[in-house]
Amino acid sequence: MSLFVSTLLNPIFPICAVLLVGIFFAKCKLFDSANAQAINKFVFYVGMPALLFGLLTNTDFSNMSMRLPLVYLLCEAIIFFCGTMICRYFLKRSFEESLLLAMAACFVNHAFFVLPIANILYGKKAAELITFIIVDDTIVLFGGMTVVMELLRNRQESYLNTAKKLITNPIVITICMGCLVNFFHIDLHDGFHTYTDFVGKAAAPTSMFALGIIIAANIKKRIDVCALSIMSLKLILFPVLIWTAILWIPLPEGVSKDTLMLTSAGPCGAMPFVLAVQYRVNPDSIGLAIVYSTLLSLLTLALVS
Repeated sequence: MSLFVSTLLNPIFPICAVLLVGIFFAKCKLFDSANAQAINKFVFYVGMPALLFGLLTNTDFSNMSMRLPLVYLLCEAIIFFCGTMICRYFLKRSFEESLLLAMAACFVNHAFFVLPIANILYGKKAAELITFIIVDDTIVLFGGMTVVMELLRNRQESYLNTAKKLITNPIVITICMGCLVNFFHIDLHDGFHTYTDFVGKAAAPTSMFALGIIIAANIKKRIDVCALSIMSLKLILFPVLIWTAILWIPLPEGVSKDTLMLTSAGPCGAMPFVLAVQYRVNPDSIGLAIVYSTLLSLLTLALVS
């Protein structure tokens, strides 16, 4: 229990506090939605590319068993499908919003919530697996959803114009460059790593702060059923799927299983919110799902750790 309390006090609460600070300053009328848009633009064009490039170029894939990430990815696909169907056909949200809500249900805040806790509980081996999952989610979920949003937002344009927007998208460019550097073992000057480390660290707090501003501007007295549904998929169904997979699919012994469970029990990540703001999709339910899941993940993380 003392270990859980210590991880709650550091790093969980300080990270959550950034979101609360954003809400507070928005309520004090020091920041508004226009400011949040500008901050989010920095995250999308500067902070997130630096963070992704650093992760992609510094991760060693050679010693990692593919079975664990593939099991995790399969469970994510099931959650994504369920989330899209629920939001689109039962809750009557737009197709774009349904996709991003479904992404929120399976895209964990692993980099800034789960990873520090796993480091304390399970050590370096756990950190390697979570880093691999982060890279996996970055390429498949975040990169894939960025491409989908570009295609959906430019349906009236020619294929040439759409392709032009895709190849000039900073996230797509970053993922391609990072994978090439990693695959061909290209040695980069230390200055590149200093830049990506320094700027990449700004992506998380700035996106959380912008999220707080948006939430403050759109807080409703009634409970958001859509946000609750996404939170339930994330904190209940996702861990159950991972637990079932661990029972039925042969996996390596040891800490990896515990790490998968811990990762699945984490809160919704902020990247679906970043994409919603960037592509002008209603971010309200996505933001509230992140808030709800962040608060209740204290319980789920305690149960699985």
